[in-house]
Amino acid sequence: MDLTGIGGIWPASLTPFAPDGRIDEAALAAHLAQLAGVPGVRALVVNGHAGEATSLDAAERALVIRAARNTAGDTVGVVAGIVAEDTRGACALARDAAAAGADALLLFPPLLFANGAEARPEMALAFVKEVAAATPLPIVLFQLSRASGLGYATPLLARLVAEVPQIIAVKEGSDIPAVYEDNLRALRECDRPVTVLTTNNGWLFASLSYGADGILSGIGSVASDILAEMFAASQAGDIAAARAANDRLLPLARVFYRRPGLDMHNRMKTALHLLGRLPHPDPRPPLLPITAAEREEIRAALVAAGLLAA
Repeated sequence: MDLTGIGGIWPASLTPFAPDGRIDEAALAAHLAQLAGVPGVRALVVNGHAGEATSLDAAERALVIRAARNTAGDTVGVVAGIVAEDTRGACALARDAAAAGADALLLFPPLLFANGAEARPEMALAFVKEVAAATPLPIVLFQLSRASGLGYATPLLARLVAEVPQIIAVKEGSDIPAVYEDNLRALRECDRPVTVLTTNNGWLFASLSYGADGILSGIGSVASDILAEMFAASQAGDIAAARAANDRLLPLARVFYRRPGLDMHNRMKTALHLLGRLPHPDPRPPLLPITAAEREEIRAALVAAGLLAA
């Protein structure tokens, strides 16, 4: 499926595990099918942070992509996260993703970029260009938060998009409204359409008012229907309806994205377990299961969002 120019909702899926630590393939297929069936969902994003990609080996990552491909059919795209700490590894994962049936790649910056890549823009350019050359697949570039040190400065982001025509979209998570707006304006000035997918989870509603073509977020693994409702209302200029959807989303965003951040997707798994959509909520070690107290707070957030009966 060609995802060029496609916005809407792109949920970042989770990876269910069985009690023995293996990927629970039946639970994975059911999770992906549930997401793909939500009106407004245009692509399934797998093997990202939400999917605990760094705990998966190459064979497991390919298994997840194939499961998404089998579920998505011809109407929903499949985007494979590329999370690697070196260019060779990223290129190998990109080739594996293409072979497994992905439609596009979500390219994460290596963690070492936080140690000063902004002072060496040619490093980021070389990395993205080499991954782009590894397969024919288009690229969604992940713009992380400025606080992480992994976010590209606006001039570098614009240069990457200008010099790498395979980039069709940006997952925009700069997490600072002024920077988001600067990046949005720079991308809108590109000589070809580049889809902007907001992932600023603390202020998704506000970011839509600046402008966005869609939402790519882990919270979509639990609440894609609410995201779709909020996005559609925003696109239609119905601020009251968008605000009402945001009011439902807010309890979930607050409970999922609080500290410690390493548990955010672990909390989402617990939410799906409480909703009866996931048989086993536990993550892979070294992550630990959610405490009983936090589980009850997640339950309360689901009730507040109207997803679970009181």
